[in-house]
Amino acid sequence: MDAPNVLREDLPLPLCVLRASALERNLTSFQQFSAAAGVLLCPHGKTTMAPALFRRQLDAGSWGLTFATGPQVRAAREHGVPRIFYANELVGAADIRYVAAELRRDPEFEFYCLVDSVAGVRLLAERLAALGPGGPGRPLPVLVEGGMAGARCGVRDVATAVEVAQAVRAAAPHLTLAGVEGFEGLAKAPDGGDREPVVRAFLAFLLEIAAALDQRQLFDVPEVLLTAGGTAFPDLVIEVLTGARLSRPARVMLRSGCYLSEDWGLYARVLTDLHTRIGSATPDLEPALEVWGQVLSVPEPGLIIVSAGRRDFGQDAGRPIALTHVPRGTAERRPLRDAGWTLAATSDQHAHLAVPPGHGVAVGDLVALGPSHPCTTFDKWRTIYLVDDDYTVTEAVSTFF
Repeated sequence: MDAPNVLREDLPLPLCVLRASALERNLTSFQQFSAAAGVLLCPHGKTTMAPALFRRQLDAGSWGLTFATGPQVRAAREHGVPRIFYANELVGAADIRYVAAELRRDPEFEFYCLVDSVAGVRLLAERLAALGPGGPGRPLPVLVEGGMAGARCGVRDVATAVEVAQAVRAAAPHLTLAGVEGFEGLAKAPDGGDREPVVRAFLAFLLEIAAALDQRQLFDVPEVLLTAGGTAFPDLVIEVLTGARLSRPARVMLRSGCYLSEDWGLYARVLTDLHTRIGSATPDLEPALEVWGQVLSVPEPGLIIVSAGRRDFGQDAGRPIALTHVPRGTAERRPLRDAGWTLAATSDQHAHLAVPPGHGVAVGDLVALGPSHPCTTFDKWRTIYLVDDDYTVTEAVSTFF
């Protein structure tokens, strides 16, 4: 039996696809970008929560995978992820018990998490100690998190970072200090303009923390881990953090996640900015994520209704754009990006598309939409289809949100 094909309507609509060729190119390009810079890549798994894609990232050379919640960690471990960077504070009793049990069960499993307060360090250490013989059986590596005023977690000054690190030292043998972490993606320019100076200042703050902890000999690992986040400023993370001058070796780690699928809005703009800053088209990434629906109605001149809505794609970083029109019963793909089609409104299961005169659309035609910010589209789907360049399905990828 032939594999199902999206354009033949072999599958129920709406549906979400990843173009396999684009995904593979993105996977290779960003891994090579990281390797050429001499840094580790630990992609954020929350972007896709798809074990089939986790395996591709690990096989391509990723150091490990990043996660942010207890359920994400459980899903990762159930699908064999061997090294997890938990980009969050580990606080909940159930989460601590689970991580400790996994570390004891599997001597090869590695787990890192964040701390940003003396209270948080003490709570984590106390809960580990309370497990007694059922604990992890080895010290849990933690990183001091640096944060920004008005943003999320993280110490706001070097003095607090030192206090937190000293609390980690006092919590031995349950905890060990492995490095310094931060997330630069929330940086905002005071005037709403260029964020680069703010990002540079924040990354320099992380280096100040690292230097202060190193000076006091608070790191308890042979190699200090310095890591910052996302897909928006990997060049600046590399440039600034590789400039660390500590008394022991340091490794820099990126945690980019959205590079795998890219998108048609937020990260497309971010990528353009990155290429402008570095004067190169590397990493060469392209959008792979699409949501396909069917024309349900042409109720008015200049308006068509498509069977995909806010339950099917994210809109937190802007509405999707119209990508492709396929007349019913054909495989003819008509590009729409410059055709004057716009997403005027959305309902739960409907996209309201404003279209120009002479649009040539009929009920039953297919339309592809290109979302912005892939994270909030991936989490709408339990199954996403990998497709070849003719939109024949090559793999059904399950997600675990």
